[in-house]
Amino acid sequence: MGKRRKGREIVLQSMYASLISGSELMATLEDQILQRESADDTIVFARDLAQKVKDNGAELEEKLNSLISDKWDPSRLGSLEVVILTIGLAEIRFSPDVPYQVVINEACELARRYCDEKAVGFVNGVLDEAAARTYPDLKQQPSDKEGSA
Repeated sequence: MGKRRKGREIVLQSMYASLISGSELMATLEDQILQRESADDTIVFARDLAQKVKDNGAELEEKLNSLISDKWDPSRLGSLEVVILTIGLAEIRFSPDVPYQVVINEACELARRYCDEKAVGFVNGVLDEAAARTYPDLKQQPSDKEGSA
């Protein structure tokens, strides 16, 4: 498993544990880090990602609700789906050095591992829309094949 993928998984588990227990995210993350052996790069990545989630939680929640409310009742989402989408949104919005395609793929892998198979397509669709809104100039536009003669 790659260092960043493992870091994302640590953040997912920390966010879920924090959500269930009501404990503070960063304290839960440190507890998770202590319970496993991880490379220093993984720990740094996980701390940075968790801090982005913590610092921007209200904005991320609002963004997530706006992305899904037209098609789905946010209250019907499972906790793990919400956590995965929040992590993905945090990376898309606040980690421009990570290509959005990688973020979406990694979020789908987390959904595949921890959620129902139907969640994978949902996560993919929501994060693809988030990327389109965040980086509209980077999303490929359809080519104009009819205009060339």
